[in-house]
Amino acid sequence: MKRSLKSRWRRELNEFLKFRQTNFTSAWPERKMRLFDEYAAGHPDLSLPETITAWLKRDPKRHPLTSHSDLIAIRQFCLYRRRFDPTGFVPESIAPAPSVRSHFQACILSRKQIKFLLRNIGNLRGPALRLARLRALFLVLYCTGLRIGEALRLRLVDVDFRQACFHVGPSKGRIRWVPFGRDLARELRHWLDCRRRAGFRLTPQTFLFEREDGRRDNPWNAAERFNTLFRRCGLKPKRGTGRGGLRVHDLRHIFAVHRLERWYREGRDPGPLLPWLSAYLGHVNLLGTERYLQATSQTLAAASRRFRRSLGFNPATP
Repeated sequence: MKRSLKSRWRRELNEFLKFRQTNFTSAWPERKMRLFDEYAAGHPDLSLPETITAWLKRDPKRHPLTSHSDLIAIRQFCLYRRRFDPTGFVPESIAPAPSVRSHFQACILSRKQIKFLLRNIGNLRGPALRLARLRALFLVLYCTGLRIGEALRLRLVDVDFRQACFHVGPSKGRIRWVPFGRDLARELRHWLDCRRRAGFRLTPQTFLFEREDGRRDNPWNAAERFNTLFRRCGLKPKRGTGRGGLRVHDLRHIFAVHRLERWYREGRDPGPLLPWLSAYLGHVNLLGTERYLQATSQTLAAASRRFRRSLGFNPATP
């Protein structure tokens, strides 16, 4: 059971978190707000600007990206307060470190590597039902590009097998329909059959990826299980060596890149199709989609073949 908030801003913090959960169906940034509340309760003599400044600078050894993430979270809370108090404080210039950019670059796997990961799921330790759930979740993430939080929030009522699509959202304030293929539908039916055979009762409100204890899985636990798989397959360094290597969110990048490659192989012009991909991924516009479209050797080769076909000859030939 989660502890109650204790600082003088506990009422506003509770209202802010309820607002986030209702309108964005997201637990972010609850953990950071609870840490802020704990810090504020321990420093009751400080004003809100002083508390925020001290909280952001509480540990000079923290990674700049982590501190910057704290700043983003507390700004969202302050912007929420300003809805009801136009003079409310919002940290505009308080920064625990100079401007920081993340240098994470998505790992784009080949289809052969995707199949290798799928084969190795069965070699992980754990109950067979948990491994079946991990396989089904992996396929949903790779085949549809859903965010892991979106996939874990799916209930059976959100899965339309007749139309072969997911009802996703509200996610980041938007709702969308996400079609999927017949092969993924077969995998999902198999996963649900495994649940029934194990004695679980399935209702329209049952979460698609419900855990063995009947609770909804959460992104952190699911990501840790995927990280175990990635390390076993040599696609992520061992614990304690940093945050590099394959991440579960990279499956969303891989989906987008593989879709682009497929369009090139089919001889289709991807330009007019990119807005459809953007809508499918749940982006407001193409700017959000651009960061997912990396140029891989397979993409460049497919684009080169398409270019040569359009010319009618090979420009590299004298």
